[in-house]
Amino acid sequence: MKFFYLICFVILSNAVFAQINKSNIYGTWVINKITFRDDAELPDEHVLKNVYLKYTFSQPNKLNTSTLYYNKGDEISFDINDGFLLFKTPEGNLMNTFHIETVNKNELVLLQKGREGFDDPDALKFYFIPEEKYQANFKLRPSDIYSIKLIDTIYNSSPKIYPIYKGISFQSYLSNGIHERISMDNREGHLAASFIVTKAGIADSVKIIEGIDDEFNRRFIKIFNQARKDWKPAILNGNPVSALMMVNLRYTTSDIMMPAYFATRKANDAFNAKEYAIALYYYDISLERTPFDVDNLYRRGMCKMLLGNIPWACEDWKKAKALGGNSSIDAAIEKYCN
Repeated sequence: MKFFYLICFVILSNAVFAQINKSNIYGTWVINKITFRDDAELPDEHVLKNVYLKYTFSQPNKLNTSTLYYNKGDEISFDINDGFLLFKTPEGNLMNTFHIETVNKNELVLLQKGREGFDDPDALKFYFIPEEKYQANFKLRPSDIYSIKLIDTIYNSSPKIYPIYKGISFQSYLSNGIHERISMDNREGHLAASFIVTKAGIADSVKIIEGIDDEFNRRFIKIFNQARKDWKPAILNGNPVSALMMVNLRYTTSDIMMPAYFATRKANDAFNAKEYAIALYYYDISLERTPFDVDNLYRRGMCKMLLGNIPWACEDWKKAKALGGNSSIDAAIEKYCN
């Protein structure tokens, strides 16, 4: 009998050790689904429904998190202790704690505690899969192709296929480089530009679709050209391919931003309280001042959908998609607007 208990203890110990082995977690993971603790599906209005989330773990304890597929994301640190994954600031302060439900080469499942702890029915379960597997699950559609020129096909960037900037954030790199010479204090403007990252990993064919002024546009082109070789090409079926990228830089004044900010806070509070008519009222106010706010357009669309006006909701979601969109917007359009 003692021998039997010893065998059971060894088996259980090995299972726990495998579950928290740090080497199993290294790599890039993309969210596949988020559910409640009991695997019940999140409602459409849940803020994390269909969200894109990417975690990149690297040795010894570095973690980059991003909600944008084309950014590596902010760098923090992590640790694993007794089956728990701990997120920490670069200074070592605890930010968040997850219980590791599963970790192996094919899946990472994390449980985030609710208000009453990890046993709370509202606790959330995050299912991640390796980025390579995530991208392989997508089937390419005609809309994924931007153009075909002779033997070169150029693809539209999306979570399923995209080039990688070697830094943390290309948008931050551009903003910082422009601001070294040009001040945007008390100025408004929007720059939209497209470019192609070739299969050789070179950013090329930059085109300003909407500029701010000649000085700003020239500075943008100069900073862009300095990073032409700071890219890795998109990969499709194991081969490098060319891909179209978009970049948007928006500036507004505090006189516009602050009223929009407070209106958005009231709108989000009402939305979370399921007071959708009130939320719609405040999203309208915020979007009057900041009409390019993709998140507010998405949530205003959700209010309209939940109030029964789906065609009106689709107008907001399609507008948000034209401004860059995200995975939540794509999912809403596919479910309600096609």
